[in-house]
Amino acid sequence: MDSDEGSELYASDVEHNYATNIFKEFESDGLIDSYKPSFDAYFTHASSRTRTSTNVFSQRVVPLSPEEQNAALARASAHISTPHVPFDSSSFKRWARELDEGFNILFYGLGSKRGILNDFAKHVSRRGHVVIVNAFHPSVTVRDMLASIARVPGVQSTSTSAPTQERIAEHFASSDSPHLFLIVHSLDRSPKLARAISSFALSPNIHIAASIDRLNAPLLFSASQLAARKGSFFSSDRATKNVGYGWLWHDLTTLAPYTSELAFADRTSISGASSSRARVDITNPVSGPLTETAAIHVLAAVTAKAKKLFSLLAAKQLENADSSDVSEVNSALSPHDQQHFGLTYDALFTLARDAFIATNDTALRALLGEFRDHGLVVSAAQPGTSGSEVLWIPLRKERLSKLVGNLDGDAT
Repeated sequence: MDSDEGSELYASDVEHNYATNIFKEFESDGLIDSYKPSFDAYFTHASSRTRTSTNVFSQRVVPLSPEEQNAALARASAHISTPHVPFDSSSFKRWARELDEGFNILFYGLGSKRGILNDFAKHVSRRGHVVIVNAFHPSVTVRDMLASIARVPGVQSTSTSAPTQERIAEHFASSDSPHLFLIVHSLDRSPKLARAISSFALSPNIHIAASIDRLNAPLLFSASQLAARKGSFFSSDRATKNVGYGWLWHDLTTLAPYTSELAFADRTSISGASSSRARVDITNPVSGPLTETAAIHVLAAVTAKAKKLFSLLAAKQLENADSSDVSEVNSALSPHDQQHFGLTYDALFTLARDAFIATNDTALRALLGEFRDHGLVVSAAQPGTSGSEVLWIPLRKERLSKLVGNLDGDAT
């Protein structure tokens, strides 16, 4: 009788042979090219080099000028439609209940919350005095807020002196004082108002409902101020020592446009994508980003030699930008990152002397003084040198080319 030794087939061997046959059939049919274990496929994919494009969106699409931005906003405002976000007015009762329980409410979320908070102010006006503070208005100060609170009967004493935070905190710390509902729009726009409110926000008879609009608004409040709660520890003898907010956070996303909040914003100044600046000489301060319109106005008021000097510096800066690597040009996102395309003072003096624009150092510095005062030309110490400075025009390549073209057209 023959032995069965060596002829046994285990289940694992059968499964392996079956899987191998299946992959061979797939390879013969062209369904798969090759079979690799998962770990081999991972290392094969990870070892391949990733190709990164050097294209930058800002290079493909020229940034808008202030005039173009205002025109685009005007066209968009004519066709804007506010999306309808369902809102249940019964939330007013829940918010009022939370205020009675000793919390202050802070609303966050995308969209203007001014309309809903004003309606909430009408809802609680039957329960006490209401003061509305528009913190987004640039002229609203702490003194204005305190003066509005002082109009509540009993707060302002017979003295004609201006109300103080200590007096307000002491008045509303007493048990027989009336209730005050303080509605603050865009609290994060005014850190001074936020600090002033923290001195009396824990008073048991002051109830605050505020809104914030910015993502980094919670950084205005310290951990101890956020953890503070109203309670028996609030003492009228040390009212100003009880600092905190006692916030209860609520998401109030409305998707409504910030029409009132942005009514006082300066739309003529467009800051770049990067807020970082090159280290500029402290003797040549630049107030705000330079715009093409501002440069045109300044150039219209200078002498012919000053215009020639500006055109000379701009031409050399554009020439350096064209001869540089594409990735290096793309990395200069901010106008103040154009330093490595600038010109040293000695090189500019040599070019100006050859072009009969300035024959000595005094004349050149006099011509540059007008541009430096208005921020058209900035300077910084050249890295790796002692005392040498680099001069450049803080404008992007596209804007500078357009400005030089306008100067050449006016000259002809």
